Amino acid sequence: MPARIASQDTSFDDPEDAVRAFGSQMYALAVAITGNIPDAEDAYQIAWLDALGHWNQLREKSKRRQWLASIVARSAKRTRQHRGLWFRRHTLLDDAPALSLAIHWDPTLGAALSRLSERQRTVIVLHYGHGYTLDEIAAILECRGGSVRGHLSRALANLRRSLHDDDA
Repeated sequence: MPARIASQDTSFDDPEDAVRAFGSQMYALAVAITGNIPDAEDAYQIAWLDALGHWNQLREKSKRRQWLASIVARSAKRTRQHRGLWFRRHTLLDDAPALSLAIHWDPTLGAALSRLSERQRTVIVLHYGHGYTLDEIAAILECRGGSVRGHLSRALANLRRSLHDDDA
């Protein structure tokens, strides 16, 4: 897995600068959560519209990146929930190139990552792909830090098991 990226929150007063700086990361997060490109595109656009509507209300402008990630994560979860139960259970990330936007890997790792649950995949992408701390991820996903640590632990165990099975 790639080395962790240092937190790079910067105060952006201009939304266009924020889109240039964080747009690809936010899109990758939407892909990781929704598991497919069409839903990710919808969630991404809805999230930016929501962010633009509240742009000047952010108190700590130095946390703009984390604030945007929270909005994208909520939007992606809502978009995913609006799809039918069948779609959520039967759509596979069979060709994992979509997730290559979220985190770089070889094809074997891509296939293993696609088999993780939505929450496990999201934690892996936020932590290893975008360098968020576990506490920042807890804030983004609106859950406890212990839950994030548990998801990360299970995700890594599942990845190890899946990669080991692929080698056999």
